[in-house]
Amino acid sequence: ALKAAGKMPFGAVPVLEVDGKILSQTQAMAAYCGSLTKLRPEDPWLAAKCDEAINGCTNVTTTIGATFRLPDEEKIAAREALLAPDGRLTMHLGGLERLIRENGTGYVVGASLSVADLAIWRLAGWLTSGVIDGLPDISTQFPAITKLCALVDAHPKGEEWKIQHPSNYPGANS
Repeated sequence: ALKAAGKMPFGAVPVLEVDGKILSQTQAMAAYCGSLTKLRPEDPWLAAKCDEAINGCTNVTTTIGATFRLPDEEKIAAREALLAPDGRLTMHLGGLERLIRENGTGYVVGASLSVADLAIWRLAGWLTSGVIDGLPDISTQFPAITKLCALVDAHPKGEEWKIQHPSNYPGANS
C-alpha cells in the first residue's frame, strides 16, 4: 500500500512510519531509533562509528542476499566461497570484528550498549539461525562478534527481548 501510494522514497523496504511521515534506509532508521532510545552516542565520532558498523551490517546482508537469486544447486557453494579466507563475507564480517576489537570494551563504541551492537547481534542471529543453507558457524572465526552477542544476550534489555521473542534471537535455534 505504501509503494502504491508513492510513499516509499527508494521504492523498497524497510521503511519506518512515524506520525504519518516515512523514513527509509536501514542506517537512517537505526540512527533515528538510537537517538530516541539514547543508544546512539552524542559524540559525533562515536555516532559515526555506530553508522560505520550498521553500514557494515548492510554490506553483509547485501552480500548474502545476492545468493538468494542463484539457482538452488549453486547457493551452498557460493555461500561457502563467501566465507573462505579471501571471501567477501569474511571481509565484511572481519571489518565488524576489527571495529569491536579496536574499541577494546567488547562493544562497537564506548563501554556500553549502542544501536550498532544491536545491529550486529541481530545480524549474527540471522547468520547462525540455520535459515540460510550453506553458512558454517561463524563463532570461532569471529570471536569478538561472538563476545559482543554474549554481552547483548546478558544485557537486561536483551533478556527482556528474548522473553518476548523466545524463538527469534541469536542462539535460539542452535
